Amino acid sequence: MTETDLKLKTSELGLLIDAIQDYAIFVIDLDGVIRSWNSGATRTMGYDAEEAIGRNFSIFYEPDAIAARQPQTELEVATREGRIEDEGWRLRKDGTRFWANTIITPLRDPAGTITGFAKVTRDLTRRRESEEKLRRSEETFRLLVTSVKDYAIFQLDPTGHIMTWNLGAERIKGYRPDEIIGKHFSIFYPEADKKSGKPDYELEIAKSTGRFEEEGWRLRKDGTRFWANVVITAIFDEQGVLRGFGKVTRDLTARRAADEQVRQSEEMFRLLVASVKDYAIFMLDPEGRIQTWNAGAERIKGHAPAEIIGHHFSEFYGEEDNRNGKPARELAIARAQGSVEDEGWRLRKDGTRFWANVVITAIHDAKGELRGFTKVTRDMSERKRAEEVQQALIEQREARLHAEEERRRAEASSRVAQEANRAKDEFLMTLSHELRTPLTSILGWARLLPTMHPGEPGFDDALVSINRSAQLQARLIDDVLDVSRIVSGKLRLSMEDVEIERLLVSAVATVEPSAAAKKITITTSFDSQLGAIVADATRLQQVVWNLLTNAVKFTPPKGRIELSARRTSSHVQIAVTDSGSGIDPRFLPHVFEPFRQAENPRTRVHGGLGLGLSIVRYLVEAHGGVVAAESSGNDQGSTFTVTLPIGALTATRQEPLIFPTTSMLEEIPQDLAGLTILLVDDDDESRKLVHAVLTRAGAHVIQTASGPEALEAITAKQPDLVLTDIAMPYMDGYALARKIREQWPEQKIVALSAFPAGSTAIADGPFETYLAKPIEPLELVKAVARVVAPPQKA
Repeated sequence: MTETDLKLKTSELGLLIDAIQDYAIFVIDLDGVIRSWNSGATRTMGYDAEEAIGRNFSIFYEPDAIAARQPQTELEVATREGRIEDEGWRLRKDGTRFWANTIITPLRDPAGTITGFAKVTRDLTRRRESEEKLRRSEETFRLLVTSVKDYAIFQLDPTGHIMTWNLGAERIKGYRPDEIIGKHFSIFYPEADKKSGKPDYELEIAKSTGRFEEEGWRLRKDGTRFWANVVITAIFDEQGVLRGFGKVTRDLTARRAADEQVRQSEEMFRLLVASVKDYAIFMLDPEGRIQTWNAGAERIKGHAPAEIIGHHFSEFYGEEDNRNGKPARELAIARAQGSVEDEGWRLRKDGTRFWANVVITAIHDAKGELRGFTKVTRDMSERKRAEEVQQALIEQREARLHAEEERRRAEASSRVAQEANRAKDEFLMTLSHELRTPLTSILGWARLLPTMHPGEPGFDDALVSINRSAQLQARLIDDVLDVSRIVSGKLRLSMEDVEIERLLVSAVATVEPSAAAKKITITTSFDSQLGAIVADATRLQQVVWNLLTNAVKFTPPKGRIELSARRTSSHVQIAVTDSGSGIDPRFLPHVFEPFRQAENPRTRVHGGLGLGLSIVRYLVEAHGGVVAAESSGNDQGSTFTVTLPIGALTATRQEPLIFPTTSMLEEIPQDLAGLTILLVDDDDESRKLVHAVLTRAGAHVIQTASGPEALEAITAKQPDLVLTDIAMPYMDGYALARKIREQWPEQKIVALSAFPAGSTAIADGPFETYLAKPIEPLELVKAVARVVAPPQKA
């Protein structure tokens, strides 16, 4: 071939390549820079030759592909393997994506050295969209077929062996896919059908005609029969070669049973109409004239067929019903609603009445036109009479039952009232006994003291006994008041951060004197990091003190009591275990019920009102916790466990509120020296006691007996603190405090009263604090000192 021929051929090849519109054909150098560009590339990519030549072919790739070095990788693979073909998303000049088929082939010179690459790209976006649409359609169809449960849909190969299996097939036939796929579909046919060659016959019909359909009996996995509608469709490929069969089976057992039931019902109805004698069954034309007449109609109504056919059915109604248009109205209702049912008096041929149940049903043909009515009448006279007698008997019985119920209610009310009176009397007797017992000691020693001298044997015992008895009586009263507040819902908690270990140690110190008197050993076992919880310190201390006091009460001399505490991530658990008298298993479920201890002989000997444990349960539950009691039985000891939530810590005082305890005869310190205190109390004895305590603490005390006197004293004396009672005549403590606040806003006021404080007495009231009588002298001094610190001495 001459050089001229070669140039001519090369020129023709270039023109051919440039003329191709459906393929982007261009050449890139070893670095991927475009060196040539055909018109198909412009049409596919959107770039003119001047825009594309000289740029790297990576401009057609998406950013993620560039970041993954896909263009460079394709050149490397083409260099190594001689070509690379790929399908994926590429970018046009305007930034839109298209699905491309790309082939990159190395170009070599006569020496075999790669001088560049030829890249052919075809836009297959439409083909991909069509394939994706077909794939989604096939997937949707597959999911549809697979998930259908009401039809067994599966595929057979040309010989009738099962190839696929859907949920409906599994539900209807009972086989799992792994049990049935690969087996011949004749497994579903009864033995007689298989012997007659019915399965193969059905496939032949489907193959020759395209489909086969029938209804018949088929078998489930468990051998039971079901009535099936079966459609077998032959599946041919594009060349007309049989590829298999599609088989759709529907379980029509219920429908066949219903059809059979309808058939039997129609047969029974025909027999009924022909032979029944207890019902009058006949036909009416659309105007209400009688067209048929059965034996039951003749027996009930007395008319022979020849006497009544052709007459209007209104003959059976009384004069008043006909005058009111009842027959025509019943036909109109049946025509509008399909049927009407009625009970009422009807007439026989001889004019006598009978109570009838009547059902009139409209009959329409296939076109919906009214053809007439069926009328079924039953003589219910005997039932009517029986119902009237039964109603009378029911009314008599209800009257007797009502009287009996009233009698039982009266007896129950009487029993409840008697039980309430018994419980009230028993509680009042217990309360009287428990209050009189310490009162006897107080009154007795109070009468003896004037005849005794300090240092004389028994003098200190008298003081201790009076103090202890007064404290016991105050606690009894507090328990009764707590129960009253609990029942009325007026008990409120003041929540703050409380150090558990300090509170427990303080509670132990409170009961140690009474435990020491019985030579009872109290041990403690606390986690090293008990920390603080959010609680009402006073009420929580009351809970622990009650449990410890209860343990001391029921533990014999030389016994043991252990107080333990454990902390988890969310709760604190406090347990009091004793070696005492234990709890009878029959009484254990009632141990936290109020007053129940008074009913137990084993606990009654220890005294008390039986309120302490019920108060413990309420206070623990009010904190969101639980309390439980355990005991192996009488004389086996017991354990009371309190579980409390830790709660979110609050931003309160640095020192948690714990009320310390003191010995009964501890000296009162001079904590109030230099203070002037105005004491307001209408009770002389109480005022004298408080005056003595405050004076011993170093305070100068001004006494007044009423609110008006107090106001005059403030004007004259200007005290550092006003200590006032609440329940006073003319002007109570609240009114006095408000008057003081109006005139002397900075005046410090403290309430000291046996009158119960309201829930807002401190938070919203006019007082710095509220102290409840009775209060220990030392505690009174310390409480006052916390409110008003004495002035510094020069």
